[in-house]
Amino acid sequence: MATLEPPHAREALLLRFGAVAAIVGTAFQVAAGSSQTASIDAGADAALPALAEQPDWAWPVISFGFLFGALLWVLALVVLASTMRGRAKAWCQLAVAAVVVGAAIHVVDAALHAGPLAAMAREWTAADETQRTVLTQHADLLLRVLDGTWAGAITLFHGIPFLLAGRAVLADPEYRPWLGWLAILGGAGSVVVGILMFLGVLGSGPAVPFAVVLSGFMVVIGAQLWTRASRSEPPRPV
Repeated sequence: MATLEPPHAREALLLRFGAVAAIVGTAFQVAAGSSQTASIDAGADAALPALAEQPDWAWPVISFGFLFGALLWVLALVVLASTMRGRAKAWCQLAVAAVVVGAAIHVVDAALHAGPLAAMAREWTAADETQRTVLTQHADLLLRVLDGTWAGAITLFHGIPFLLAGRAVLADPEYRPWLGWLAILGGAGSVVVGILMFLGVLGSGPAVPFAVVLSGFMVVIGAQLWTRASRSEPPRPV
């Protein structure tokens, strides 16, 4: 008869899974962000030639790097919520609900970047002047849509969920208060930038420092989840 895995072993495995998701998800996000050499904030006239200079696989890989990193962060926050009790758990569950909504917007944004935008850039390379004018008009419309989806991702993925997660960490004595304030700083800054993007006041550039703050928060959370997993494991027999 197969023996059931003891509860503490399952808990340790879950915590390690969350730790890996937090750290690897951050690696995906940082790698994708640092590889994004072609700026699309300057408009379609500049974006299409810049994207056309890249290998065909580059922009889709970068876009899905953001997506995979985002999904791993969702999993990490789910595990983080499982470690909490009382009010802290309630706050973190709200963060999970919010980040799922934000991740859904992230999926749409990444799909539009990796699919239609990349395809337009490839077509632009072989197009004549008349066709390039039409492609530029279509790409300009798509970039306006992407401005909205990215503002939504910044607000509802980087912003509100981490405000709630930071509040959860502050309410849980197992975690250091400064870690909660770090998440609140990154989340609050992202909410402000996202709202200003919706109003047309800012581009996406000012969101980068707050994304760096949130990346630091997730790395530390990953390390703490790994440490908690080590503490939850029974001592090995000598």
